[in-house]
Amino acid sequence: MSNRTEDSFRKLPDRGVKLSATIVLAIAANGLAITTASGPAQAADSFSCTGPAAFFNTTTAGKLDRRTFSTPGQSNGTWTAATSIGSGGWQNFGRVLGGPDGRVYGINSNGMHRYRWTGSTWETVNGSQSQLISSSFRSYAGTAYRDKITIDESGDFYLIDNTGALRWYRYSESSSTWTISGHVLDTGWDRYNLLVATAPGILYARATDGRLYRHRFDPSTQRWISRNQLVGDANWASFTKGLFSAGGDTVFGIQANGDLYQYRYREDPSGWALTFNRIGVGWNFSNVFTTTSTCRQGAISSPPRPSTPIQPDSAIAVIQAPAATTALGTLEFAYADNIGQLRHGRVEPDSLGSIRWSAAPGVEAYTGIPALIADAQNRVNLFAHSTTSDIATLRQTAVAMPDWEPWLGLGGAMKSEPALARLSDNSLVLFAFDASGVLWHRRIDSSGTFPQPWTSLGGLTGVTGTPVVIAGQDGAATILAVTAAGAVMSTTWRAGTLTSGWVGLGEAGFTGTPTTVVLPGRRVMVAARHSNGSVRAQLQNTDGTWPGVWTTVGDSSITPVGSPSATLSPITGRLWVFVRASDGVIHGSRQTAPGSSTWEPWLDASHGTSYVTDPTAFTWQNANGQQLGFVARNANLAVRLFWVDETAQPSAARTSRTSGETPTFHGQDISGPPDR
Repeated sequence: MSNRTEDSFRKLPDRGVKLSATIVLAIAANGLAITTASGPAQAADSFSCTGPAAFFNTTTAGKLDRRTFSTPGQSNGTWTAATSIGSGGWQNFGRVLGGPDGRVYGINSNGMHRYRWTGSTWETVNGSQSQLISSSFRSYAGTAYRDKITIDESGDFYLIDNTGALRWYRYSESSSTWTISGHVLDTGWDRYNLLVATAPGILYARATDGRLYRHRFDPSTQRWISRNQLVGDANWASFTKGLFSAGGDTVFGIQANGDLYQYRYREDPSGWALTFNRIGVGWNFSNVFTTTSTCRQGAISSPPRPSTPIQPDSAIAVIQAPAATTALGTLEFAYADNIGQLRHGRVEPDSLGSIRWSAAPGVEAYTGIPALIADAQNRVNLFAHSTTSDIATLRQTAVAMPDWEPWLGLGGAMKSEPALARLSDNSLVLFAFDASGVLWHRRIDSSGTFPQPWTSLGGLTGVTGTPVVIAGQDGAATILAVTAAGAVMSTTWRAGTLTSGWVGLGEAGFTGTPTTVVLPGRRVMVAARHSNGSVRAQLQNTDGTWPGVWTTVGDSSITPVGSPSATLSPITGRLWVFVRASDGVIHGSRQTAPGSSTWEPWLDASHGTSYVTDPTAFTWQNANGQQLGFVARNANLAVRLFWVDETAQPSAARTSRTSGETPTFHGQDISGPPDR
């Protein structure tokens, strides 16, 4: 590399401190000429360090040296003399990385080895200073990949693999296992030739043209906070001997001539607080690294967690699972009870009395309505919202098997329950609202592997309740939400972005969560409870637009409460809407004819019995054919399933609800005898 003048390097990121005169310090003990740069006083920020930063380097003789720099992230620092802490063999590691609290990781042809310097000696585990913690990572000892692996302030590992995927790892020393192993956070990172982590989840990636980009992943909530932020021009290519960090959003880089520079980024004003600060020369070593947990930046914190207490009397989620063979799929039920226990039930559709209820594994408390969905392998997936505001999922080990794989935590810090859809490409996508009512999404590909992080969809804010999502064509989905003013809004999602703005469906004053049904031709019917004491419905136009006109479901004989639930009759082709009345009795109304905008009067669907949960409408198949009904829990927390007999048609002239008139409803306690 040709020599560059100091002025030429002023082109490097310069959003904070300007260059000033340098102070040259000679340290005879290590033969290095050290320089520091002083800059103008900065406003106080939340950056702090626990003390000097420990710098390590390997030598051609195989030794490992250590020295400290007094003021990492600040100018005008001083160095201690180098001390040898490793007598030989370190040249066998093609890549050596620093971790938190004195941890050192060496990668060679055998894999990754873990060491820890306590400040005076090497820690031993089972009598050995070195522990082989993985036989993988071997390619990162070679030239092609050595700059594509890094460790952040908290000790998490990040790397770019040979497909260009960004992967996340976490090692548990207490269990000697990788508790997070290769989770894909993003793809397309083969455009970068270097990766360095600083504060937890903050990644600087250098593009092949030399420009530097900052990304922020929050490990706690598993959200992308920011991505692809350009923070440096092409001159970052000059750091041919690598970049590393002491934590706190500090970055150290070594140029080809051995000059060592430091930088520090401030997230709060989004700029460099310290830039192009030369602190050393002669750093001509194959591996140089620091302890990554020396410094921290207080402005970098996880998003606030909303309060998500237990919601008593939450509704039940239900699906019919895909069949494993020619047999009919089981009915799958899930709900969070009033102490936060997540309960799951599974039953053959022709043996409702033999349902098997069990508590989901684990000790977490859950709230709201869980979600059930079948994935591309036809395995049932259960998603639930914990009282910590995070979302987690269980997946069947195999189709029709009673066992679950271990819980997979999906983070989130979301205010709402998750809403899911299985897209046309068989991937799953889940949506949720955060504490501000901002919509986020997360996608699970058809292989069922770890989903990429939560990503904000921006746009509409201040929505309430839970989003409603309907899968469409070509990987698209329609999303509905209710604003604080009670307006129902709609948008379209595709490939990770909203492809249309939010469109109001007319009127306001709606409350709760809307319910939707997809009709032939992919038209969506939406129904929601209005504050005027009615349930109102609207049918999408054939071109995908909304008419903006709502019609009243049922009649005025009841006062609805809670959220309605709708489904399409597989027998008559009419839409049904079920809702709980103010006395707890569940009522149903259906269209007067398929496609009609008028509705029959409300019918008592729960035999005059009061229920404390909203109904969940669904269709299923048993030996008698297609069935339609709903499920709910009563005050004694007993689960009851009702189904509708539509074989006898009601009188077209009927204008009021009358006892004993068809269609008729049959009910059964899922664990007890039928009640006809």
